[in-house]
Amino acid sequence: MLQAVVALGLRVYSRVDLLLSPEDVPFVLEANTIPGMTETSLLPDAAAVAGISYPELCARIIELSLAARPPKK
Repeated sequence: MLQAVVALGLRVYSRVDLLLSPEDVPFVLEANTIPGMTETSLLPDAAAVAGISYPELCARIIELSLAARPPKK
């Protein structure tokens, strides 16, 4: 999965869906650059487990996204 994220140049957050072959070889099905961000989506759930509230998660995503933008010429 990380190889797909790096190859696609994804930053900040994304979701990559995988499928395993019968031989346990992973295949990338799709990369979603804007996965669900409702309060019941998986990313907010994972953040909550790490002690990060939904509003704080949203603020972090915004801050990281702005910081990742290329500089203006």
